[in-house]
Amino acid sequence: MTQSNDFKGIYTALVTPMHEDGSIDHESLVRLVQHLQEQEVTGFYVGGSTGEGFILSGEERKAVLETVVRAAEGKSKIIAHIGSIGTEASIELARHAHGQGVDAMSAVVPFYYKTTADQIKEHYYAIMAAVPLPMIVYHYPGATGVQLSMDFYEELARHPQCIGVKFTSLNLFEMQQIRARCGEDFLVFNGHDEVYAAGALTGADGAIGSTYNMMAPLFVRMYREAARGGWQQLPALQAEANEVIAHMVRFDVIPYEKYICYAQGIIRTPKTRQPLKQLTEEETAAIRVFYEGNGTLRQAAGTRA
Repeated sequence: MTQSNDFKGIYTALVTPMHEDGSIDHESLVRLVQHLQEQEVTGFYVGGSTGEGFILSGEERKAVLETVVRAAEGKSKIIAHIGSIGTEASIELARHAHGQGVDAMSAVVPFYYKTTADQIKEHYYAIMAAVPLPMIVYHYPGATGVQLSMDFYEELARHPQCIGVKFTSLNLFEMQQIRARCGEDFLVFNGHDEVYAAGALTGADGAIGSTYNMMAPLFVRMYREAARGGWQQLPALQAEANEVIAHMVRFDVIPYEKYICYAQGIIRTPKTRQPLKQLTEEETAAIRVFYEGNGTLRQAAGTRA
């Protein structure tokens, strides 16, 4: 039986490094995984929004996961995001993930087509019936346009395979209500990095975040402070993170994070796939200036930059 305590911690929602031609840069991906392991993240969330999962082909998503599994060498927890618009496509990715020996799977709700809550529940039930991995629901209403009820989460939480939710919303009242109604054994992962401290105070069991690609040590420290009850430390640490995040949102999240990882010497290029934003020379120059003057990002680079 899955022990939910085994999954608590800080997980990097990995970017997917690419060559200039847009193909996957597996060597850079290995370096990124190993770099973040040195920074003591709990594990990796692979193939999600940050990883450009919905812009990759199914075969590319499988190849990325295989590279992460090999690079991690069993030293880190791996959560494979297998979500797709269609149930059968999700099951195919889930079966592949299970074959790779990952620790859990996660799936965003089906989007684009207008489905009912019951249809969405059946989607998750079908995936779990096909693959015995623990399931973490990916709640991201800002991207999917799907807002689910507390009754929905309470019902899913009763399924023995459904162990938690990646909660990517600024509605912390809703986060607290999921915790209250689904119980302490149902994991809640904070998903918006800019409110991690508040999420931890609300009862989050950890976090799955994209900015950990470029400043993981700060969030590892926040998690440890929260775990030991060092709440008075969290506001200043969150403000330190938010200085970077406030600069990032002036541009675009994924291209910015990739550029910082590039500036830190971890990945070979900051390439993203269209239709994501392609940074201009003026924008990359501005990001470089900020990076050079920001101690948090520079320290997170370690000896590579």
